[in-house]
Amino acid sequence: MQGIEVIVGGFMSVDGKIAPTNRNGQEFTQFMTPLHKKMLHRIRASVDAVMVGVDTVLADNPELTVRYVDGKNPLRVVLDSKAQTPLTAKISDTSQVPTLIATTKHAPKEKIRALKNRSIDIFTSNSEEETVNLKELMEILKKRGIKRILVEGGAEVRWSFFESNLVDELFVWIMPYVWGGRDAPTLVDGSGFLRAEEAKKLKLKSMEQVEGLIVLWFSVEP
Repeated sequence: MQGIEVIVGGFMSVDGKIAPTNRNGQEFTQFMTPLHKKMLHRIRASVDAVMVGVDTVLADNPELTVRYVDGKNPLRVVLDSKAQTPLTAKISDTSQVPTLIATTKHAPKEKIRALKNRSIDIFTSNSEEETVNLKELMEILKKRGIKRILVEGGAEVRWSFFESNLVDELFVWIMPYVWGGRDAPTLVDGSGFLRAEEAKKLKLKSMEQVEGLIVLWFSVEP
């Protein structure tokens, strides 16, 4: 690990979907009651940073702030390899809450300048790869005093953290619906593991039912 506690979380149907095949996550979040929202925002308030991928920004335009409970707003971090975050996105407004966008050398320089003009911090991965080097990013966040981070989504981002052996805890909220769809995103997508010994083993820490949702918390075993 990189000295930062990483919590990965997600809201899904019984069959593991986090959105319909059109990837409109708002169809799922409408099932969250005010209590569920308070639970999520309480988790946000307990961490130093909250992270999503740019696909989540483009699809859902989240604020990633603490609004339903009292608490501090975490640093907002977006994995955005090609700097696709719109200047009009809610997370681009840094007047109240800071935002850091992690990108690569492949991002257009003019877009980087425009984002910086919005007072958005930019981290550019030193790697020549087309995706952000997560371990390098975690070192940068550690130097900024980040001790706990919540990875809210999406499916590809969750996979990248599991693939990089960076996850300490996982929480899963299961709603009592089946959505189906072979092309619908699941809680963790990516290329996936091919052998049993590669799969990440979890240890159940707690389980409860909260207003129709099954809430599971796991620790990730070494």
